[in-house]
Amino acid sequence: MSGEVISFTTVEYPDEASMLKAREVFQQEMSKLADKLRPLGMTRFHSSRMFLPEDRFIIGNWLEYRDLEAYEACDKIWQESGAEFAEKYGHLFEGVTVTPHRGEVMDDYS
Repeated sequence: MSGEVISFTTVEYPDEASMLKAREVFQQEMSKLADKLRPLGMTRFHSSRMFLPEDRFIIGNWLEYRDLEAYEACDKIWQESGAEFAEKYGHLFEGVTVTPHRGEVMDDYS
């Protein structure tokens, strides 16, 4: 295995309006967070609107970390930032389902 760690989290919103409002806030806040994570070993961070299922409002957040050590260092920042974010923007997550997935890259065909 490569040692590189990925984190993919889906965020499902109850409706399009709540998804768009949250996205506005994320566009302001996530670049600041990414600036903190890069020096600790985050190598990639992007968000995608999921196509399927078509009748649902789902954003997928994909992050890549250099290795497990980088992931663990970044996870501490995520935990701290998450608490601050919830305090400021918790109302954006009413009716939202967040599903995290983590793993180590086994093969890279890029």
